[in-house]
Amino acid sequence: MCDNRHYISEVPLSLNSVRRRVEAFLSANGLRLAPLDRYVVISRDEDGDEILAGGGLDGNVIKCIAVSETARSEGLMNILVSRLIALAREDGRESVKAFTKPENAGIFKSLGFSLLASAPKAVLMENGRGGLPEYGRYLASLARPGRNGAIVMNANPFTKGHRYLIEQAASQVDNLYVIVVKEDRSRFPYAERKAMIEAGCAGLDNVVVCEGSDYAISAATFPTYFLKKLDDATDTQIALDLDLFVNHIAKPLGVTVRFAGSEPEDALTHRYNELMAEILPKTLVTAKSGHFDRLSDRKVSDPEHTSMVAEPISPVAELVEAHRPAGIDFIVIPRLEQNGNPISATSLRQALDKGNLKEAMEYIPETSVPYLVADLAERALRMELDTTPKPGLVDKQDNGAHKDMDYALMSKSISALRPYLTKLAVESAKDIDPAKIKGIGIEAEKAMLKATGGVNTHKGALFCIGLSVAAASNLASRTGSVQTYSFKGLVSRIASEIPLAQGTHGAEAKRSFKVSGALENARGAYQELFADWLPYYRSLECDLHRCHKTLLHIMTTLDDTNILHRRGVKGLVHAKSEATRLLEDFSESKMSSLNKDFIRENISPGGSADMLSLTIFVNSIINC
Repeated sequence: MCDNRHYISEVPLSLNSVRRRVEAFLSANGLRLAPLDRYVVISRDEDGDEILAGGGLDGNVIKCIAVSETARSEGLMNILVSRLIALAREDGRESVKAFTKPENAGIFKSLGFSLLASAPKAVLMENGRGGLPEYGRYLASLARPGRNGAIVMNANPFTKGHRYLIEQAASQVDNLYVIVVKEDRSRFPYAERKAMIEAGCAGLDNVVVCEGSDYAISAATFPTYFLKKLDDATDTQIALDLDLFVNHIAKPLGVTVRFAGSEPEDALTHRYNELMAEILPKTLVTAKSGHFDRLSDRKVSDPEHTSMVAEPISPVAELVEAHRPAGIDFIVIPRLEQNGNPISATSLRQALDKGNLKEAMEYIPETSVPYLVADLAERALRMELDTTPKPGLVDKQDNGAHKDMDYALMSKSISALRPYLTKLAVESAKDIDPAKIKGIGIEAEKAMLKATGGVNTHKGALFCIGLSVAAASNLASRTGSVQTYSFKGLVSRIASEIPLAQGTHGAEAKRSFKVSGALENARGAYQELFADWLPYYRSLECDLHRCHKTLLHIMTTLDDTNILHRRGVKGLVHAKSEATRLLEDFSESKMSSLNKDFIRENISPGGSADMLSLTIFVNSIINC
């Protein structure tokens, strides 16, 4: 696009050369490059070697916008912002936000932006339909009379500590509004976190779980791109977030108290608590004792109680004075402890990273169990995908023996399956209904095919993982553990009520070569997995090539119907013998060589890959 004097174009930040040029441009203008979906530059010539102006989009938020000092009289800011708004509209964004320095506010106002929040070093503005006024109307519809409190909560995932915080807060007010962080940048998606909070608040009649928005602890309210120093940027971002909370969330809900849990571990959350103590309150409750101290006193005689109420913590005088009219009480509730240690969502996620459901369940109420099971299922699928190199299979290096799929498509497929794995886990937590499980599986398969453009990426894995998710969630929710005997029995029972598939490649291979398929293996309670593959996988706990070797080990024994379909018995015999040979003298280079061999021979051990995923998952949920 050209206006006779300037060229405007979207540039790919994925290219290192482009990224370095943009970073240098922003640095020269006192900014840093933030995570962005799209970036637009204006230049003198078509090559774009000299950037005159640039700005980007992170979802619906305009970021990293700057104009070179040599071109600030040429009206480029208007051109750039107008182009970014147009791109956001093309992406289906009805509302567009902008973070910028206060001196740029006039330009954005002239383009139809309205001010949402301000701090000494930044402003947040918005353009478009819906947005903050609509969210305010939604909150006002939930408002109840009385002394009202609020918690803004991420719950990634919902723990016993979150339940305790809500209980304690709810006991001090007439109505408590729990506002869920909506930003989908956490391990557990927004829909799951909100559902966990709702389920976890059962029985607390004065608690209202609210929809989240872009106006409470989001990528929109916590930008980091326009200031060099992280500490300064953090304080400014928190001030903007609190301005939004006070004027656009607390007001329509009638909130006069904000609660937070004490935070001894996470530095950013601790800083957030510190600035809430500076900016929000008329009164403050200390984390140590729970007694009230007036901020007007500014000192606490007991040194044990100084963590939240001492002299001003940092040079935030401007922020405090700008926001002092808030007049909202701020109450810190001590973190719930278990065995002398505070309950932490971070520790829980670390347990999940290790693939240890038993340990993770120590931190959560029963209502969160299905969500952990589903998360471990997704983890297993991604661990299989990330195992690189693999023979004949899609990995991070190549597409193996596949012409119709790659790593990005496989990853997209897993993401599409996640909501259905969660649905299977939630629906099966209290009761096993094979018909319902089958129905959810069909829904999941349709979602997978829609996401992949009709390519069958995970049909086999969905079947075995789906059955196992349902069984594991039921056992863990009802009994508090998943034992081998019970798990095998339940999987077999569910599978026995599912009819044999017809017309699939697997069904054709079973019929032609007289071998067992996925359903028969499930009906047999995965005997080979428990007798051989799982013990083998566990024996390699400290081996960096644990997944590689387990895949090969599975290949040596499994009558892989995917290989039989592609290459018949000859191909299966070849695959088994090569896997056996490689296990005797393993190296990544030899695995890469086998991959090339399988590509030439059109061999893809897809069934073995499915069983690797299942082995990883079963290892994570079985307690013995």
